[in-house]
Parts: sequence; structure tokens; C-alpha cells
Amino acid sequence: MNKIYDVIVCGAGTSGMIAAIAAARNNASVLLVEKYGFLGGTNTAAMVWPLMTFHHNLTQTTGGIANEIIERLQASRGSLGHVQDPIGFCSTITPIDVESLKALYFDYCDEEHIDLLLHTFIIDVIKDGSFIKGIKVANKSGITELYAKVVIDATGDADVCKIAGCPYVMGRDDDHLSQPMTMMFTMKQVNLNKVKDYMKKHPEDFMQDTTYSGDYLAVSGFFSKVKLAKERNDYTLNRDRVLFFQGMKEDEVSVNMTRVSGLNGTNAWELSLAEQLARKQVKDVIKFLTTYIPGFEDAYLLTTPAQIGVRETRHIEGLYILTKDDILQGRRFDDAIAIGAFPIDIHAPIGANLELLNLDGHKKYQIPVRTLLPINTVGLIVTGRAISATHEANASARVSPTAMSLGQAAGTLAALAVKKNIAPHQIDVKLLQDTLRRQGQIIDID
Repeated sequence: MNKIYDVIVCGAGTSGMIAAIAAARNNASVLLVEKYGFLGGTNTAAMVWPLMTFHHNLTQTTGGIANEIIERLQASRGSLGHVQDPIGFCSTITPIDVESLKALYFDYCDEEHIDLLLHTFIIDVIKDGSFIKGIKVANKSGITELYAKVVIDATGDADVCKIAGCPYVMGRDDDHLSQPMTMMFTMKQVNLNKVKDYMKKHPEDFMQDTTYSGDYLAVSGFFSKVKLAKERNDYTLNRDRVLFFQGMKEDEVSVNMTRVSGLNGTNAWELSLAEQLARKQVKDVIKFLTTYIPGFEDAYLLTTPAQIGVRETRHIEGLYILTKDDILQGRRFDDAIAIGAFPIDIHAPIGANLELLNLDGHKKYQIPVRTLLPINTVGLIVTGRAISATHEANASARVSPTAMSLGQAAGTLAALAVKKNIAPHQIDVKLLQDTLRRQGQIIDID
């Protein structure tokens, strides 16, 4: 007979990794299933960093396991820690080294006795009526049934929920289009002093936080250079600016400029096309940067990711749907399990527009546990960007620190449900909240 785990976490990404750690620390036996041969999801596979944001102004909003990870990375020189955002888009940003994060997550699996099943895809669920009993997976060993008392869907795309027949929506309400995909990449041998010198001489060409006085460099601007290149037909991307962040080494930067719009990240054919288009865009961006941007004359491509970054696909229909108004009003909930503090940042599904809401003041808001619980299904918890939220709300809640907090809540909820021998939606919310607080999770708004 196959082993029955207390908790199976599907997806070892930004949220799933923390969910697995949290479940294990709360005395659950845990299996972590992942499609890649490494851990970390969006932050490692898609090279999405720096992480934004662990703070609301000077108040920390993400703690617990997520902050512990950053502290351990700092100790091994794998992160610069939390620094004030030089652009002023959010309160803090947290640069990380991708390879250091990959290694650290394997350390966590050893330390917390988390079983790993890599190079594996979820192809079906095992149900008894509305109860989820496990999953079916495919890998080099063939097709295998895996059983658990609670299953956590941390796939980012609500893959398990979709297979299980849970209601969901795709993208925005009117046309179901999702935010565009972006392929991050790193460049080396960038002369940051030359970049800084240009910025000092042309401050009007940039978005910057005028209160920032640190050494870490993040750039959103060179608007005049982009305009000039477009006038000369040397730049055709739907972006109006240069956006990059200093890496762990002074001559390395992470570039966030590609944009693939109108394609569905859950459709294999369209996702394949997105990968092709993004890599063409990477070449175009590099040519533009080395031709037009001071400091990039001798720069070259260092690394591209294993996959394109996907901002948005499915949103489950949960017991509560997080809305734009919840975020704009800084709403509080009796069943809060995490805090969000990132502005609503909507990259237009079609076109070059960027809609920003809640930018002034960066209001923080609570996220209720009900957004993690799909309707009409028992024994299944969702975490990460696929939680129950509207297109607009997801544009804030999708970022890494918030997803990490959601992961700690999901893993803790699963372990407590197993311990009490009840379904996750039956857990005493106060017990869950008290457990999260004791383990460092920040859930209260003063």
C-alpha cells in the first residue's frame, strides 16, 4: 500500500516551498512535488527578483519563515537583505542570489525531513465525492497515485483545483486576458558608476525616491533614450522605460523589460510561443541597452531563466474573493492570516499601459484564510498567486513576500487540520492565528 502523507504540497515555488516548511514544523509528514529538478519556482526558475516588499513604510509586514530565509541568505552572502526601494515603487526590495536560494531550499528539505519528488507533473486528483484524497502524478517512473490527508495547490496556476473541478476565473473579468508574461535576465560588466553619473545629470529622465540616499542602484527611466530609439525604429517593445536592478555583484544587473501579451500561461502551445517571443525580445533589449544606455557599452548577457515569468492565470473561487476595494481601503478581516503591502500593479494584458493604484502611501491590508479555501471541495488548500482574488487584487497579492506569507498560512492550516482530524475549513481561526503569530507570521495591522 502507498504511504499516506499528512500533507502533499504541489509545487515547490515561492509559496509552496514555505508551505512545506510550515507544515513540517507543525509536525506533519510532508511530500513536496515539483516539475523541475530544483526548488524555488518563480524566484529561481524565472529569476524574478528582487523580492517586493517585506515592509509597509518602516513597519515590517512579512516575517516568519520568509524573513528567516532572507536572514540565512544574508549570512551566506546570498542576499543584500531588505533595502529601501530607490525607485519608490514600494517600501523595500530584497535582492537575492538565485543559486544561493536553490541551495538553501534543499537544506531546508533535509532539515525539516520533507520528502521530495522532482521532475514530476500532476495529471489527476483522487476524489471521494467532494473530498480530495490525493493526486496522480507522471514522471520517469510512470504514473503513480499519492495519498494525503490534505493537499496544497501551490502550482501558481491552480492546476490541481482545475483538475478537481473547482470553479475558477481566468484573468480579468471582461475578456479573461491575464497580465503579460516577462522574461527576466541578467547582464554583466555594466558600469554602474557611469549609469549613476548620467542619472545625476538628468534626474528628469527617471522615477526615483527623492528620500533615498543608499548605494544600491535600481533604475526606472531613461525615458528619453527609449523615445529616441523608437523614433529611429531601433526599439519596438511595448515598454516606455528601462527597468533594471543591481545584482549581488556591482557589475551585474537584473533586467525587467520584456513583455509578452495576450497569451495564456496555462495553454502549452501559447506558453511555448511566449518562450520563443520572449527570447527574441531579450536579444532586442540587449542590443538597445548596449547601443543607447550609458554604462552598458561593454555589457553582455550572463544568464537567462529556465522559464518565462508568469504574472497571472487562474484565480480560484474561494469562500471569500479578495477585491480591489479591500486593498484600497486597507481592509481588516477577523480571519486574517497574512498582510499585503504592495500597490496594485497592473501591466495591461494588451498594449503598453501600466495601471498603478494604492501607490501613494502603500496601504497595507489583511488577507483572510477564506481566500485559500476553494468552494465545493474539501481537503484542498490553495496558496500563491492563484488564491481567490480579482484581477485587480491579484496584481497586489501576487508578489513574492506576500506569496511566502500565504504559504506559511497554508502549511500551518494543513498541519493543524491533520492534527485535529478535521477539514481545513473547520479549523478554529483563533488557533490558526495564534500558531502563526508564535511562529513569527505577521498578521495584525496596528
